[in-house]
Amino acid sequence: MKLRLLLLLLCVCRLGLTEEPSPAAPHVSGTADKGEDDSDHDCRGTFSPEQHRVIGGAVEQLGLRLLENLPISPQQPNVILSPLSLALALAQLTLGARNETENLLLQSLHALRLPCFHHILGSLVPYFSHSSVEVAARMYLKPGFDVKISFVEDSLSRYKSQPVPLVSVEEVNQWVENVTNGHIANFLESIPHDVVLMLMNAVHFKGEWQTRFDPSVTSKGVFYLDNQNSVPVDMMKSAQYPLHLLDDPELEAQVASFPFKGNTSFLVVLPRGNVSSLLPKLNISDLYRRLPQEKTMQVNLPKVKLQYRQELQEALTSMGLGSLFSAPNLSGISDFPLKVTGVRHASTVELSEEGVEASATTAVTSMRSVSLFSVNSPFLFALVDDASLAPLFMGIVTNPAPDHDPMLRDDPHGNGNGTMSDQPTTDSAGKRDTVGDHSDGLHMEEVEDNSWQPCSAPSGGKHGNELQKKTQEDETCLKTEDPVPA
Repeated sequence: MKLRLLLLLLCVCRLGLTEEPSPAAPHVSGTADKGEDDSDHDCRGTFSPEQHRVIGGAVEQLGLRLLENLPISPQQPNVILSPLSLALALAQLTLGARNETENLLLQSLHALRLPCFHHILGSLVPYFSHSSVEVAARMYLKPGFDVKISFVEDSLSRYKSQPVPLVSVEEVNQWVENVTNGHIANFLESIPHDVVLMLMNAVHFKGEWQTRFDPSVTSKGVFYLDNQNSVPVDMMKSAQYPLHLLDDPELEAQVASFPFKGNTSFLVVLPRGNVSSLLPKLNISDLYRRLPQEKTMQVNLPKVKLQYRQELQEALTSMGLGSLFSAPNLSGISDFPLKVTGVRHASTVELSEEGVEASATTAVTSMRSVSLFSVNSPFLFALVDDASLAPLFMGIVTNPAPDHDPMLRDDPHGNGNGTMSDQPTTDSAGKRDTVGDHSDGLHMEEVEDNSWQPCSAPSGGKHGNELQKKTQEDETCLKTEDPVPA
């Protein structure tokens, strides 16, 4: 599984600049302008897991607020972002902010009452260097721009943001392409002449499932967009997958945690209703506390590769940061008046079968059924660092196959959410193949625990063999409101 990267760009321009600065090196001013004031706190040394989790919670709140303010439409049905990357870039900008602007930024970062915020957040950067997460930062400075040495030193010491001259858009794009292993090219079309500072931040993750999916079992499945439409999608499947699965009545959703090697996990929240309704109620640390022990079950997970690019100015303005783009106080960066002209990011996410540790078996070896977690309707995900519980990536997926035309279902009132029920496929002879094994055609007759019958997918005549008419036995299938058998 790969969350290739989110690249975040903060552009700061000098107000009133009508000419190109002289082609000299950036001028670092020796003005002694103290940034972060931690005089009342001991911000040196190693920070505790509890302190990291407090910062992780603040990063989560930032990500949720942003998800609430980013549009979802048929043209852009999926949102993918890195709360960690955004927090690092805005925190670096906060080092140069003063008075009301600094307070607004700290408020948006949920850091107003967090002692040693910059030190603890910054300590996550070297911490992640020993994991599957890579964080890269760079500060581009326009030649001739007078920047204060305190801002440069604080940015470098806290967030490892190396200052380099802003020479050309080609050089910037080449750095972006290099740190993303070629996955994000031509990030910028041009650089406006009045831009004097660009804060770049990149987060890259490539993880290995602790239990991999067998590529030979991946097959076409159906993803239900709503009660009327669906799209075909490749489904990764496993008949016996160890999973932490929680049925949360408050969220009205199932919550599953897929473990990775390297102290990270992939959290999926699959609601019965609108996925956007999850955001005001979501609390990742609380969910992790309540996740039960792993249980072996059948799993269907879409195999997807999605891309997302977005200018964040409108969303940040909705979050109360509109003054950044008009007349902020950034006097900790320079004595010249400055404003933020853009906050841009790009990301890609790829869910695949990759992994180095196979499950004990990928075929059904008995006639008894196990629970099924099938991600076949809109869901929210988070890639979480298990120690700090900071979300490295978060996103909402409402259509994993945006390039496919939706297919109209014949049964608009059917149950499109398979989170609480089995949805085996049917062949042309009406036999139901067990999910995860299409070679032996074993039927699931007996059911463990509460003896609930598995449901087949809602019927739809335009889907060929992907959706077949319900059989009579499905009339007694488990409804989506029923709890998952323990």
